[in-house]
Amino acid sequence: MKGITSMVATLAGLALIVSTASAQRQGPSGQPRQAASAGPLFRLFDIDGDGALTGDEFDKAAAKLRELDTTKDGKLTADEFRAQLRFSPVAPGGRPSRPGGPGGRPGGYGFEFGGTSEHDRPPLAKSDEEKRILAVLDRMSKGRWYLNVTAREGRVLRQLTEAVGAKRVVEIGTSSGYSTIWLALALRSSGGRVFTHEIDPEKVKMARENFKNAGVDDLITVIEGDAHETVKQHKEPIDVVFLDAEKKGYLDYLNKLLPLVRRGGLILAHDMNRPRPDPRYIEAITTDPKLESSFVLMESFGIAVTLKKR
Repeated sequence: MKGITSMVATLAGLALIVSTASAQRQGPSGQPRQAASAGPLFRLFDIDGDGALTGDEFDKAAAKLRELDTTKDGKLTADEFRAQLRFSPVAPGGRPSRPGGPGGRPGGYGFEFGGTSEHDRPPLAKSDEEKRILAVLDRMSKGRWYLNVTAREGRVLRQLTEAVGAKRVVEIGTSSGYSTIWLALALRSSGGRVFTHEIDPEKVKMARENFKNAGVDDLITVIEGDAHETVKQHKEPIDVVFLDAEKKGYLDYLNKLLPLVRRGGLILAHDMNRPRPDPRYIEAITTDPKLESSFVLMESFGIAVTLKKR
């Protein structure tokens, strides 16, 4: 990790210079502009969100970068860096949750690329059970972000899953369980079940705790291991597939699960914009006459919505 540590000093130093220069510029009213415009790298290291890097934050910068090394091989690739700098979900009241900014959480990992809309509102709970689930999702959105979908994307996942009357959902890439809980929320009325695959034991432990806190653990089966192998255990018809794992694996997951997806079922794939999707997957879902694909929320990470027509 010596390389990462030495890189931290350079990057953090540059981030501090950018922040200082930004803070010294005068706004129209003669007041200094806030340093929040420094960018995602600066905000990654600015743990307390005060617009300045202190000695303690310099010391912790290496640990921050190690968190982004998801393969734990001592190297931080551009894809790992981009994938982990997620933007925050929409905060209560419809305001974008921006690290260090109004309504945001200090030390957060990114930005709402497409901004928010005046029409965005927190989902309304129709029961005490649903209120509990939404409260857990809200708490999770304000904590550390682990390759999750945003709140806006989670709501779309729920709506699509509930709209097709899904009873059997297969998710590839549990992470902390944020998207899984949104899917489970859709299955409460149908009595269905989410089968979610995750290779990282620590993420599995975290997700199980979140499922229990939300009261949806009875709707979820966690399958631990390499999903390229564990998906082979599925034999029954599938209503919805949600892909949110390594992008180069999407085509293999599609080939293995598509035969089980029922007519009228959906294959949903995350990260169709950022990070760059696998072009082979895009070709597969847009050139097969049995499939019909649309791309939504492309102002942010993007979701491919693929309908199996026959």
